[in-house]
Amino acid sequence: MREIDDTRGFGREEAFEAILERIKSSGGEVTRDETYPLYTDIGMDQFELGVERAVEFTLNRIEFQLIRRTENYHLAGMGKQKHVEELTPPRIKIVLKRKSSQNNEWQVVDLEDMF
Repeated sequence: MREIDDTRGFGREEAFEAILERIKSSGGEVTRDETYPLYTDIGMDQFELGVERAVEFTLNRIEFQLIRRTENYHLAGMGKQKHVEELTPPRIKIVLKRKSSQNNEWQVVDLEDMF
């Protein structure tokens, strides 16, 4: 089962890269591409739950943000019994946001509508 989980996670990574290639081939310009860890605090300790990659780009003079959040662990338990548990397969979420022209706030856009 581990091979199936690894393949599924790799497929999500390929899908994210395919979306970026499609953006670039459509004339989009990547303005920011950053990856950073996701942390949570349990008492005095800090644990890394996964990573988040945020790519900002412009397409037809509209600003967009594409975010891939990969969580390898999740917080379980209550009170003093809190602990982290490994997720198999990792939880991967891809979100596309568009910057509003009126108030500079990000609004979620459906990926399927965009592409």
